[in-house]
Amino acid sequence: MSSQTKTRILVGLAAILAVIVFFNLMPAGGPVTPGAASAGQQYKAIAVENPALHLDRIERLRKLEYKPTGRDIFTAELPKPVEVKQPEAYKPQGPLPPPPEPPLTVPFKFYGFSQDPATGKKQGFFNSSDDVFIVGEGDLVLGKYRILSIGNTVAEVEEVSSGKRVRLNLEGGGAAPPGGSSEN
Repeated sequence: MSSQTKTRILVGLAAILAVIVFFNLMPAGGPVTPGAASAGQQYKAIAVENPALHLDRIERLRKLEYKPTGRDIFTAELPKPVEVKQPEAYKPQGPLPPPPEPPLTVPFKFYGFSQDPATGKKQGFFNSSDDVFIVGEGDLVLGKYRILSIGNTVAEVEEVSSGKRVRLNLEGGGAAPPGGSSEN
């Protein structure tokens, strides 16, 4: 190859390189003329609520003092647990109040009633194991339990010696029909 041919190839490659560089550096919208880009756009300020420096916040951060927790941030080990002192248990002073009294339990059950149609007086049927008691309101059962009231589903009983009261629910199948037996 002659030196003239080499020169022509070199000039051709330089021209191709110049075209490639020219098109890579030019913007996508075409050539830019001075003043054309700024004339079409309106100036808008950035929206900032308060552009002033917050000197109080800066001063607060300056006064902030670093307090280490004792953990080495460059190791994966957890720090030792901190011992928390348990407060002393509440200890009441003076004598303890007496425990509440247990509820009254009676040795019999309310399982029915009858009502005299003429007088309207009710009698309740109570049983204690094999014994059956037929008593009216105000009467005593077993000598120490007074029947205060007899309702359709509940009888109220009071222990005479202590004054404690208990309500006995009707058990076992319902009440006797009105006008039933009124015998003791």
